[in-house]
Amino acid sequence: QYYRVYSGLILITSDGRLPNSVLRGQAKQPKTYQVKVDKKLRLDDLDHLRNGVVITTYAQRDKQKKMLTAPTLPSIVQQTGINSLEITIFEGRNRQIRKMLEALGYTVVMLHRVEFMKIALKPLEKEGDWVELNLEEMRMIDELIA
Repeated sequence: QYYRVYSGLILITSDGRLPNSVLRGQAKQPKTYQVKVDKKLRLDDLDHLRNGVVITTYAQRDKQKKMLTAPTLPSIVQQTGINSLEITIFEGRNRQIRKMLEALGYTVVMLHRVEFMKIALKPLEKEGDWVELNLEEMRMIDELIA
């Protein structure tokens, strides 16, 4: 059994318009993750990730739970090591990356979000650090919720 590590960038807001505008509908924003799996990655599996993998997720709205089995949207995938990759997804299905990799026979042992909506984790040095958004990032968010 592997010890799993999930970490990375989160945006904290009190404005409910932001999650609604960036996570639903046509305005879904890209999210980039560094991922490490339990074994060597195969090139054909990287192609499957790029083209979409059929997974089952559950959507819950208005206290109703609905099962969805469908291929994921195409992703941008770059192998960064023998068992690690960077992946950018353009939707946000529940536990999407873990389910995509599980469908191909892998277990995710590390998942780290490094970018969301073109806002990068880079200026932060250690876990727990935080920073307020700069003017350019705030303008981008204002455009999305307008």
